[in-house]
Amino acid sequence: MSEQLQFDEIKSQIQQHLVKSGKYDIINKQLKLQLYESGWYDEVSQLASRELQGQDGDQSMNFDVLFASVKPKAEEMVPTQVKEDIIQKLKAYLDDVIC
Repeated sequence: MSEQLQFDEIKSQIQQHLVKSGKYDIINKQLKLQLYESGWYDEVSQLASRELQGQDGDQSMNFDVLFASVKPKAEEMVPTQVKEDIIQKLKAYLDDVIC
């Protein structure tokens, strides 16, 4: 089995365990709350609006095109503190499961 296949299998098992344990919902809710409180949702909404306005009547814009355009920028806009907090929660979860 290749390293990538092994990695994908481990990742899938972790995701399944996260969901089954209920930790996925808890971490997901915390992430959404932190993004909301930081103003990230408003910033991404404004970014999407600017993208749409910049199309100058181009009718080919659809959700998939807009999403592909906004997603990388939106990911970069996630506050560092939010990223660090969620990563810490995931590490703590993994430490509990592995140890």
